[in-house]
Amino acid sequence: MNENLMNSILLIVGIFLFTIGRADEGEQLFKTTCAACHTIGKGRLVGPDLSGINQKRSKEWLVPFIKSSTTVIKSGDTDAVAIFKEYNSIMMPDNAYSEAQIVSILNYISSDRSSGGQEQTVVTDILSGTTLENVRVGLLLFSGKQSFTNEGPACVGCHKVKDERIFSSGTLAKDLTESYDILGSAGMAAVIKSSPFPVMTAAFMNHDLTEEEVINVTAYLKNVSEERYYQRPTDFSTTFAFFGLVVFATIFLSTVLLYYKRKKFPVNREILDRPSKVIN
Repeated sequence: MNENLMNSILLIVGIFLFTIGRADEGEQLFKTTCAACHTIGKGRLVGPDLSGINQKRSKEWLVPFIKSSTTVIKSGDTDAVAIFKEYNSIMMPDNAYSEAQIVSILNYISSDRSSGGQEQTVVTDILSGTTLENVRVGLLLFSGKQSFTNEGPACVGCHKVKDERIFSSGTLAKDLTESYDILGSAGMAAVIKSSPFPVMTAAFMNHDLTEEEVINVTAYLKNVSEERYYQRPTDFSTTFAFFGLVVFATIFLSTVLLYYKRKKFPVNREILDRPSKVIN
């Protein structure tokens, strides 16, 4: 009898500890990944307020969306597309979490909401305490004048900004002049640190930015956004096009003049052109 009682107690304690462990894991994952762009009961940030999300959406919908919102949106899911458009057409970065980990996050969100607040997940501005020195270093990193610690490519190779201090004409990706206004510090940093965009993801694979570099580049883009009305950067597109045509014309004319007397026909052309008697 005592043995059965002891086994029951151990089973209950084991279940309790397992539940606590899952809750702690969900809380840690939320703070690490989600809190930069989402709140629970504190209003929308970069993404929607997640308070009551378990009641608004089914687990069958939430799990695949959280794991890869890109896939769900591209599948044409009506709700996913509507959310995507409502939040400035910004893709939520995909992640490698298992279904169990995602469920633990959802469980944490539910428990946090029902406990009446989000005291432990208040999002602070990552740029609080930054100075013009952060902006200066961010400019150097963005323009490629200073290399990233892990040798990632310079931002200016694909992006451009409205800033007289640097020359930028990247057209492969989005103009980032007003991106900070749209995303804010948390959203901007989240995209820089873990981009949902395939080209950027491939470019920075195994070349992750450090936390300090993320802050510096974000600080620079904030400065760009604030100062954009006073900037009159020179557009060299027309100049490059003009000089490109000049160089092409120069090479073409040089080729014509230098090789004017070159042999124009095959060696046996004269033999073939000689009149010959036709033998009947």
